Amino acid sequence: MRLPVGMDGLVERCHAYAQHRGVDFAFSHWTAALLFEAPLPRRDDSPIHVSVPAPGRAPEIAGFVGHKLSEWATVERMGLPVTTPEQTWIDLATMLVPTELLVIGDYFVSGRHPLSTREALARAIAASPGRRGIARARQAIDLIRVGSESPGETRLRLLLESAGLPAPRPNLDIVDGDRFVARVDLAYPDVCVAVEYEGDIHRVDRAVWRKDIRRRERLEDIGWRTVRVTADDLSQPAELIARLRRLIPSG
Repeated sequence: MRLPVGMDGLVERCHAYAQHRGVDFAFSHWTAALLFEAPLPRRDDSPIHVSVPAPGRAPEIAGFVGHKLSEWATVERMGLPVTTPEQTWIDLATMLVPTELLVIGDYFVSGRHPLSTREALARAIAASPGRRGIARARQAIDLIRVGSESPGETRLRLLLESAGLPAPRPNLDIVDGDRFVARVDLAYPDVCVAVEYEGDIHRVDRAVWRKDIRRRERLEDIGWRTVRVTADDLSQPAELIARLRRLIPSG
C-alpha cells in the first residue's frame, strides 16, 4: 500500500508500539487523525497519542501521550487500531481552534467514501457531556457541511457565510440541458456565480492550469461568472467580499 508523503515513519513507529503493547489500546487524538489522513494544521514534531479504555493504565513512554477513554470503540486503519472518526473528532476539540475543527468535520463527512456523518458526530457530542472542548465541538457541528473537498473550500465557505453572504452550494455539478459542463467548488445557482478556490497546484501544474481555463470558458458560454479565490483572499478578504456582494445582490 502506498502511504501518503511523510506518513511511513509514523506508521512504522505505530506498528512497533502495537507489537509491544498487544491489546487494549488504540491510537487516538492527533495520531488517529493523521492515520485517517485528515487535513490537520502542519506540526513538525508531534508525539504519538495512545488511548486505553478506562480505568486502564495509560502508557507513560517518552514520545507518547497517554489517555483514558470512558467511551470505547475502535476501527482499523493501515493495519492499526484507532479510535473511531467520531471519537477522534471529539478528542481533537481539545487541541484545535474552531475553524480547524470545522475543517476536520467537513473532511470526515465528505468525499466519495465518507468516514462519518454529521448525525454520528452529533451523537458523539451527546455522549460526551462535560468533556473538555465539548463546547467547541457543539459550536462546530452546526457549521459542518457535506460536500467539501479541501480545507481551502471549507475556510472559504465559512468566510462567505460569516460575512453575511448566502450559504453557497458546495461542489455543484453544472449542466446545460443534458450536457455536463463543470463541477465547481462553491456555487450560487440562482445568480449563476461560481466561486473557485485556487490552491498552489492550480498555479504550478500546467495541465491543471489549462483545464481551469477550459472550464471557465465553458461556464462563461452558458452565462456563469467564475470568481477565483486564493489563500491571499482568505487572509485579506475585503475586496473578495465586496465583489461577491455586487454579484449576489441578495447577500
